[in-house]
Amino acid sequence: MSSAVRGRRLGAFALASVLVSTAPSARAFCRTTTEKSPPDYDAVGAGCWGRGVPLFWRNACLGYSMHRTASRKISYEDAANALSTAFTRWTGATCPTEGTGRSRASIDVRDLGPVECGNIEYKSGVANQNVIVFRDETWKYGQSVLGLTTVVYNPETGEIYNADMEINTLDMEPLAVRDPVAPDAYDFASVVTHEAGHFLGIAHSDVPGSTMYARYDQGQTSMRNLAPDDISAICTVYRPDGDRAVLNGKVTQAPQCDPTPRGGYSSECQEKRTGCGASTSPAKPTAGGLAAALALAAALVARRRVRAGAASSSSTRAR
Repeated sequence: MSSAVRGRRLGAFALASVLVSTAPSARAFCRTTTEKSPPDYDAVGAGCWGRGVPLFWRNACLGYSMHRTASRKISYEDAANALSTAFTRWTGATCPTEGTGRSRASIDVRDLGPVECGNIEYKSGVANQNVIVFRDETWKYGQSVLGLTTVVYNPETGEIYNADMEINTLDMEPLAVRDPVAPDAYDFASVVTHEAGHFLGIAHSDVPGSTMYARYDQGQTSMRNLAPDDISAICTVYRPDGDRAVLNGKVTQAPQCDPTPRGGYSSECQEKRTGCGASTSPAKPTAGGLAAALALAAALVARRRVRAGAASSSSTRAR
């Protein structure tokens, strides 16, 4: 999430990213795209991945739900407050007005309340949840990964259909929920603000100090607050005039705010419908890469592994 190259990486099982600037040497924010980057791709050293169609939410607002159990390390109330603040950092960003008189990014995020379903999945034609879950017991993405956001999208247009966020509360020890944050602690607010950026379709930046920078240092709190590069990202994708910036032009947002997940909303996990009565989305998740995961990883843990004799690099690369 934040600045130092030594710190934990906001890793990436990431989808690809689009460099906004055309100058080869320029640093700029990156957008998640429909084409997955190679397993060893590192935005910090190589800049944005430039292939594929950039992702975006078409609607003026979207809803998310936290799993009702939250975590043993953080109460539901504290987690909900931190997530609300994290999303508000992005949606409340002040943008250049461009003569329209409007200066706020044209996207809003609503907390739809707790849910029973904690599955990381999207099913077309039935109710869904954009769910946020905390993994206290097991974490299958590697100890150095602090959080991971999975998005489902239309591979032709880049429109996001669903996003789910997982937070590695198993390995974040100690976890800081309130200030002051100890030098060896993981700042919960920084982790979720970074993942909220992925939730909105923004990939890792190569700009040190930005919220979307791909590395995080324990004890660091600066990634809670958006840097100019992050503000440029949210204001470019979700323009104050209501248009969406896509690869080959602009797509106007839906005329109304409806935070209901695609296919409807339910607190419970749903079975996919079959038969004549089933409705389908314009595109369904397939093996062709509709789902992409973007993670925050930690180089400090990786270095501990190296000292222990494991054959790994000093920082986890984007996956």
